[in-house]
Amino acid sequence: MGFAAGLIVLVLILCIPIIVWSTQEEKTRNVFIIDKTVPDNTYREHKGLTWILNYKKWIGEDGSPYLPKEDYAGFHPGAGKSYDITEFPESLVGKDLIYLADSYGVYEEDFYGANFDGDRSDLIYGGMKEEEVSVISEAVQKGSTFIAEFNAFGSPTEKRARQDLSSLLNLEWSGWIGRYFENLSKGGEVPSWAISNYEKQTDEKWNFTKAGLIFVNEDDSIVVVEEEDIGENTVQFTFNEEGRTLFQNDLAKESMSYHYWFDIVEPLNSNEVLVDYTLDVNKETEKKLEDKGIPLTFPAVIHHNQTYYFAGDYADHDSDFDFYQYKGLPTINRLLLTGDNEALEAFYWKMYMPLMEAILRNVKSPEEQQVKPSIEVYSVDGVQVAGHVGEDKLQVYKDGEWEDLLIKGVNMGIAKPGYFPGETAITKSEYLRWFEHIGEMNANAIRIYTIHPPAFYEALLEYNSKAEESLYLFHGVWVEEEPLLESEDSFEEKNMKLLEKAIKDTVDIIHGNASIKEKPGHASGRYTADVSPYVIGWVLGIEWDPELVVSTNEKHEGIAQYKGNYLNTNSASPFEIWVAEMMDDTLSYEMDQYNWQRPVSFSNWVTTDLLEHPAEPSKEEDLVSVDPNVIELNDNYYAGQFASYHIYPYYPDFLNYEEEYVNYVDENGEKNNYAGYLNSLRKVHRMPVLVAEFGVPASRGMTHRNVYGMNQGGNSEVEQGHTDAKLFENIVSEDYAGGLVFSWQDEWFKRTWNTMDYDNSDRRPFWSNDQTNEQQFGLLSFDPGKELTIKVDGNLEDWKEAEIKPLYQSDSNDENFKSLSMTSDEKYIYFRLDYENMSKERLEKEKTMLLFDTISGQGSKQLSKNPELTTSSGIDFILNLAGENQSRLTVQSHYDSFYYQYGEDLGLISKQEYAKEKDNNIFHPIRLALNKELTIPNQDKTLPFDSYETGLLKYGNANPESEEYNSLSDFIIKDNSIEIRLPWALFNVKDPSTKEIMGDMWNGGIKTSKKAEVFKVGVVNYEGDVKEPDVSISSISDTAPEMKDNLLSMNQFYEFNWKKWTEPDYHERLKQSYYIMQDEFGRYK
Repeated sequence: MGFAAGLIVLVLILCIPIIVWSTQEEKTRNVFIIDKTVPDNTYREHKGLTWILNYKKWIGEDGSPYLPKEDYAGFHPGAGKSYDITEFPESLVGKDLIYLADSYGVYEEDFYGANFDGDRSDLIYGGMKEEEVSVISEAVQKGSTFIAEFNAFGSPTEKRARQDLSSLLNLEWSGWIGRYFENLSKGGEVPSWAISNYEKQTDEKWNFTKAGLIFVNEDDSIVVVEEEDIGENTVQFTFNEEGRTLFQNDLAKESMSYHYWFDIVEPLNSNEVLVDYTLDVNKETEKKLEDKGIPLTFPAVIHHNQTYYFAGDYADHDSDFDFYQYKGLPTINRLLLTGDNEALEAFYWKMYMPLMEAILRNVKSPEEQQVKPSIEVYSVDGVQVAGHVGEDKLQVYKDGEWEDLLIKGVNMGIAKPGYFPGETAITKSEYLRWFEHIGEMNANAIRIYTIHPPAFYEALLEYNSKAEESLYLFHGVWVEEEPLLESEDSFEEKNMKLLEKAIKDTVDIIHGNASIKEKPGHASGRYTADVSPYVIGWVLGIEWDPELVVSTNEKHEGIAQYKGNYLNTNSASPFEIWVAEMMDDTLSYEMDQYNWQRPVSFSNWVTTDLLEHPAEPSKEEDLVSVDPNVIELNDNYYAGQFASYHIYPYYPDFLNYEEEYVNYVDENGEKNNYAGYLNSLRKVHRMPVLVAEFGVPASRGMTHRNVYGMNQGGNSEVEQGHTDAKLFENIVSEDYAGGLVFSWQDEWFKRTWNTMDYDNSDRRPFWSNDQTNEQQFGLLSFDPGKELTIKVDGNLEDWKEAEIKPLYQSDSNDENFKSLSMTSDEKYIYFRLDYENMSKERLEKEKTMLLFDTISGQGSKQLSKNPELTTSSGIDFILNLAGENQSRLTVQSHYDSFYYQYGEDLGLISKQEYAKEKDNNIFHPIRLALNKELTIPNQDKTLPFDSYETGLLKYGNANPESEEYNSLSDFIIKDNSIEIRLPWALFNVKDPSTKEIMGDMWNGGIKTSKKAEVFKVGVVNYEGDVKEPDVSISSISDTAPEMKDNLLSMNQFYEFNWKKWTEPDYHERLKQSYYIMQDEFGRYK
């Protein structure tokens, strides 16, 4: 009896945890599991997750536990070799938890049998799609928790899906995955494709038999680290301080080894990393990995908002143990595995289980977690009003009343380097980072011209949900310009249909209620982020072409004035009636669909303003007006109307010649044509006026002068900042509603009239042209290269670090000139000239010429007659280093694109007969046009054709990290060396990414081109006089190559070559102008 009683007691004791588990409360939680990698019926990739859900008594809405065989979306193996696929639903909104267990997919090798050739087999199913990530993103916006695991980013996931998923998780994938293997032998767990790739890449047999690490890049390159190079800690999974703080009561261990697949990601916010991986390798291997871009420490778990990323296959649980109805079972398993800190089973119970228990406990319902608007919204008669128009300012609703808001903002384009605007390639993480910078700049508003990708609205909603001060949005409705100009009639049916769709799409999008189909040149996707509370105003349309306005007025003369639902016109022209109808359609659609209102305006510019400009030289620039005053809102539209204009200080030309503006004295007691124009324009409006664009570019190239130096181009970043600040100060002083700087980011795809014929329009986004000012308006620069490589600051360490070898190196002790080095990137060609002795003062006397042969079959061979200096082939450019103020690049006259275009082709400057000769000996300064001949109508004054020398070099420090930085700097002399950087375009390069240069324009016109092979370079050190572009040589001290019989042989010239590229490398940098505007905006509340 004693034994039996004891046995009964033991059984009862063992049953207590079962009883305790069974009495615990069930929790109804809606969990959506995604697993696309289920080649067999083990369901191992998500089985570890369903065990935890069931152990924690999470049940589905039907009251059932989560079954690993059924409760997931993805690949479902069937009997034999059959299978089913459960696709995504249209929406996941309302799910408590979404878990992406594995997206790698199922391949024929895994499902049907072995693959003997070693190549990756064909994919049956797998990879994340863009629309699937969009569905997940919508659910997260609406409050769902999302967890994703290893291999969410690698092949076969679509590139756009990868970008969107990375943005959602706030990280970037490095392209590397890895794994620690207990045995690297063939026939084991190492994938056959990895072995095959290694053998192909190295021409070596796979002879590894011990333990080791394998890293695989997305380009299929393989790195193997053998056991003898790895320490006993192998790959450590360690909770950092943030992780320990968050999970302090849940951790079973703080660190242990992890011996399975992982990927290497980079957090966009290092504070969001909870767990790190650390590789235990020797110093030699550390250097080997570093050279491949593989860090020793990288994130294992990242927590961003309601998302988590596990950079490992943690839910993968290859076990037949399905029993979970036992309280304390995880603790028992951990005790049974005491001392085991390497096995995956131990990792599951000691690390993954406690981590998931803590996360599941913190999962809240979507209703609790959904982002709420961070601002008050006014309601009247059931209508939600986002913004109001006051007497002079726009207003926002705070503390129960309308408050004036001076607009301090930026315009944001839709492009980044490597992409045209229509490719809408900016990611959510980029938008989010930019919004943070804009908020830190003391700005309060952003304007966009057209529909951006869903990432923009998702990022804005996320930013505003956390920011102390919200960023308001002015949203445009884009009007397709090409069909407008073709029809010359804004009322034409095609134009009206396009506009109607644009209006409806835009309104739906700001309310997070749109799905836009793909269309080349336009944003598309699922729009689920409701940003409507933050949209403070509509700015509809584009800068109106004056000929279009006149043509529309003529074709519809006498049409009735417009009477709409929310506005009417009074004495309006036909085009103004069309604008009014566009405005009313927008207001009506938003009211009908959403019952929301917000201030409304239309885009306008100086060319179509209300004022008369008797000093304007061009008829087209003062041809017609588009007057907002003729449009009157009805009383039922509470939000109000404002006017908006793009106003720059240098264009149109009358701004430089209208005496009323030129002689106007601003608030600082200075003559200021910009303030003068603002003053006149403000007086003729009965509503607040917003300057929707203002600013100047920080560019080397210039396009227009301003009478007081506020030029379009030729400004340093500091000059850009001070001018932008001055313009904003004028805007505030002249009682405007505020202003929006143009623009937030530089735009590589842009063109301008005085350089657009010299480049390849199809390749503009792939390099940065410092000669094109339109590309350089931003406060955010996209600097070339993944990081700053050559700084042009006189410190030569960067050349050594980049391992740039000289093209020429002297072996003579008698020569002052010692070496020439060259390199290049997406923006500049760089030069380094080393001397025995060189200074600014010495260069005034002992000068250096670099001779370039860039195009064969033409160029000058006679460079000097006394002393004689000739070359065996033609020289196309001379870089003459002749001191701080007289150093310049000149072009052989036959290859002078400026002269050919404005002299030979257009006849705007004097023709020179010598220029026709391919081998003439005359060099021209490199110039850019600024204006054709102008006649000022009211002053009986004719101004000649205007240009400037852009080949003249500016001395200074070009390193953005230096306190002496001047963004216009071309060269610097320090420590007996000269560093130089020059834009590609100065050398007639049309597209450096494909090595395209201008061809023989005399034989094919200004657009002709050819492919460059190499640039051949020679060096001449001389004494002589330099007057403007003309050089008079008195003596030659040395040359490279050596001159023989007064001849430099082109066969001995040094060859500069560069690699083509398909995608540009670049990195972001806030310009000096950003910080100046930060201070300026900070002056105003």
